[in-house]
Amino acid sequence: MILGIDASRANHDQKTGVEWYAFFLIEEMKKLTGAYPNLRVVLYADQPLRGSLARMPQHWTQKVLSWPPRRLWTQFRLSWEMLLHPPDVLFIPAHVFPIIHPKKTVMTVHDVAAFRFPKAYSWFERWYSIWSASYAARRLWKVIVPSFFSKKELLALLTAGNRPDAVYDSERIMVIPHGYDPAYGAPVSPAAIDATRKKFGIGGPFLLAIGRLEYKKNTAILIHAFENIKQRGGERVQNLALVLAGKPGVGYETIASIREASPYRKDIIETGWISNLDARCLMKVADVFVFPSLYEGFGMPVLEAFASGTPAVVSKGNSLEEVGGSAALYADPTDLKQVEEALFRLVTDSHLREEYAQKGLSRVRKFSWRSSAEKTVDVLLNAMTT
Repeated sequence: MILGIDASRANHDQKTGVEWYAFFLIEEMKKLTGAYPNLRVVLYADQPLRGSLARMPQHWTQKVLSWPPRRLWTQFRLSWEMLLHPPDVLFIPAHVFPIIHPKKTVMTVHDVAAFRFPKAYSWFERWYSIWSASYAARRLWKVIVPSFFSKKELLALLTAGNRPDAVYDSERIMVIPHGYDPAYGAPVSPAAIDATRKKFGIGGPFLLAIGRLEYKKNTAILIHAFENIKQRGGERVQNLALVLAGKPGVGYETIASIREASPYRKDIIETGWISNLDARCLMKVADVFVFPSLYEGFGMPVLEAFASGTPAVVSKGNSLEEVGGSAALYADPTDLKQVEEALFRLVTDSHLREEYAQKGLSRVRKFSWRSSAEKTVDVLLNAMTT
């Protein structure tokens, strides 16, 4: 039996959510498949695998599909490979499947944000992601989603507009929650924390947001909430900074202009993309992690905050309530006053911060990549035997 896995996104250097999902899932699957001696696993990539991804257990191998063209690798190179040498089951952990694929293809749909927030994407990204998710749910062997919210949203996409071809079986959409990087729960040396603070010019207390600086992540409202907190004054907020860690995304021009016009622009620090170590250092010492996103299919950074012992303010009305349970403070992401009040409460009340930090440490124990990998392997092996 041969299981093929698209490892191209897991092999990226500057990983964000989807890439980390693919990476950690593959790494955990390596530990599990040894129990199946007749199973061979092939990792497909557009470049030679790097780091721990390249360290293969027995019966695992990589196949680098490096011929031209380099654009649309999935549709050209991976499709060609599927035509010539298809595995028994193909697993796509990151959104887009090859148009030529085995009958038993399983794909993870992380969200259908482009369906709800079309202006947050270019026209091509919007069309491609919606088409891929819709086709997958109607035609592929199984679809994995990270939350019941995402399953509900995917079903809403399928039935939108009373389309005559919207034939699907909701039982084929499997909910398997993500895990989190356990390194966030490990100690970080004071020297590493000091180095990260110095690198980004962070001297005192700060709020931390990790994710693209874009419309969908609601960065503009976060800046306005921060400004309002600073204007309320008090010793606790006098030296408070807002750290925005992530690349610019759709709508960044508006965010940049808001930041530039802010009377507190010197306290708003943009770091750009940050390494895993820098993220862990900042998460450990942030006063509050804030994630006021308009739309999330899961929200791994919330678990990373919990594992770090950092209280979190997150948006309600999407998957984050599934992830956070009672361990986070919630706010309507479209209501500036709610976001401001939730942040102000945690910033100014040390007892409340400690209470939510402890709740987070308890909550995060419910999630792991081992559990995600076990459930995913069950889905894939079931495809091989049915």
